[in-house]
Amino acid sequence: MSKLIIKSLLVYSPNEEKGFHTEFSDSVNIIHGRNTSGKSTLIQSIIYAMGINDSKDYLNDINNNDVFFRLDCTIERTEGSSNLIFIRSDDTLVLQKGDEPAVRFDGINGNNSFEYAKYKELLSKLIGFDLVLQKQTELVSAPLEAAILPYYISQSVGWVYIRESIGDYRFYKDFKLDYLDYYCGIESGNERIKKYNLEKEKKELNFELNQLDSYEAKNEELKVSKLLDERFKGEAENYLESYQRLNEELSAKEAEHTKLCNKSSMLKGRQKVLSQIITNIKNQRPKVDQCPTCNQKLPGDLKEFYRYTQDVNDAIKEKARVKENIKSTATKLNSTEKILISLRKKIEKDFSVLRSLKSNNITFDSWLDHNTNLRMLKNISIKKAECKKSIDLIDTNIEKLGDGADIDTVRKLKEKEFLSIFKRKADILGVKLPKELKYQQLYSINSFPYQGVELHQLLMAYNFAFYEMVMQAPTIHSFPFLLDAIFKEDIDSDSRTNIFKFLSQETKSSGQVVFSVAEYKGDETSSNPLFNVDAIKSEYFPQDTKLICIGDSKSKRAFLSKTALIDSVLIHDTMNMLEVV
Repeated sequence: MSKLIIKSLLVYSPNEEKGFHTEFSDSVNIIHGRNTSGKSTLIQSIIYAMGINDSKDYLNDINNNDVFFRLDCTIERTEGSSNLIFIRSDDTLVLQKGDEPAVRFDGINGNNSFEYAKYKELLSKLIGFDLVLQKQTELVSAPLEAAILPYYISQSVGWVYIRESIGDYRFYKDFKLDYLDYYCGIESGNERIKKYNLEKEKKELNFELNQLDSYEAKNEELKVSKLLDERFKGEAENYLESYQRLNEELSAKEAEHTKLCNKSSMLKGRQKVLSQIITNIKNQRPKVDQCPTCNQKLPGDLKEFYRYTQDVNDAIKEKARVKENIKSTATKLNSTEKILISLRKKIEKDFSVLRSLKSNNITFDSWLDHNTNLRMLKNISIKKAECKKSIDLIDTNIEKLGDGADIDTVRKLKEKEFLSIFKRKADILGVKLPKELKYQQLYSINSFPYQGVELHQLLMAYNFAFYEMVMQAPTIHSFPFLLDAIFKEDIDSDSRTNIFKFLSQETKSSGQVVFSVAEYKGDETSSNPLFNVDAIKSEYFPQDTKLICIGDSKSKRAFLSKTALIDSVLIHDTMNMLEVV
């Protein structure tokens, strides 16, 4: 664990000969001044001087004056304490630790630059910051903004949103879980990272295995080579016998189909003839109808009438019998056609490779030409076996890591601990927690359904509760707690008093705290000052509390001043350090 304490800040413009300089108390520091006087600028200057670019845009006005920033700190670590000096001018940063040679970095304005990556690695190692986040499909070291996120509440969004005061983490998968795990001291990150890496490796191996299977399945030449190899080694007999049986069955069914088609045609023809015969017979009744040839009336004795009736009945019966035969034949024909379709599909699917054998006129000599393909098949087989073996090993290792149940148990314990602290701090501020669990469980909280003073007080309770959780984690680095604008414009005097009392209690057991408040003294006739910061210090905070006034609590945009008392030796020494090679 490392603990960083700010000792002093210098911001100076050699061209304008304007500057700002202040020292800090190791306990409480109150920045006060009129609204828009430069209180937020001071806090943002601290962050910017440390090489964190998130606040760069807010400092454009003073950076246009070609200023440089110097931040003097001490860092306490297990092996001892040492001084740290950060000096920054635009995209150049110089870092000196103790008596060691200063290290210079040029081109750090972009978080993706090579120089910034070098600086980030050095500072992260120095403070012991090793949070890892998932970005797209890889794990990367967290940005430096995440190192200060628990210790900074910005005026712009910090009193409205959670985890948004500094940095942009939208593109990191499961950022909230990793962030909370890390700062609560849950040592589950490495296990999760191991599991993620194993699952990523397994995914790559499965993809490779699928590619090999697909290549082998789609490459016709490999199929032919494999079949030839089996054929000339005497291992294709079953394959060919199966093909022959199916082919014979197909031929038999085709012959049967042809016979049934002929029979069906014959029966339909006979049915047509019988219909004509019946019609003709009915038109040749004895003693009634005439002979179609000679136009004489047909004989009408009993014998002829009997023969006529018998012929009609026989023809009708024969037509009915033929009709039944047609139906029976059609059923058999449909059944045979279904079998033929099934057999042809099976042969097409399972034995289409044989067409290649036939068309290529394969011989033993041509089989030798396929040895290259055979070697490729062997390599593919070996590679597939290796992939499957590796996947089995990965599955075993993933199973050993478990499914995260232990992590969930630890998280639940941390949530219980946090809720107890959160409730206690909310009670001090006189604000009630929402009843819904999602507003009480640490890993569920994203915002609160409050507004105005209630939201401000609840977020103050939340931020100090989380700060306390972080300070209890033995392996986590510690920065000064920076709170910009602890009051909103519409907070009443009673609420202000409650917040001061709350801060008074909290700062007794916290590390270094820096917070800003708006104070407007106005002219001598003003009868409505916000409050007297000297009286606040005397009533609520320890004697060593540092009051840092911006512009005598009267002027706007008064951060840099020509009247600032700055030691010329300090300025000269800082400018010399900026020239270090």
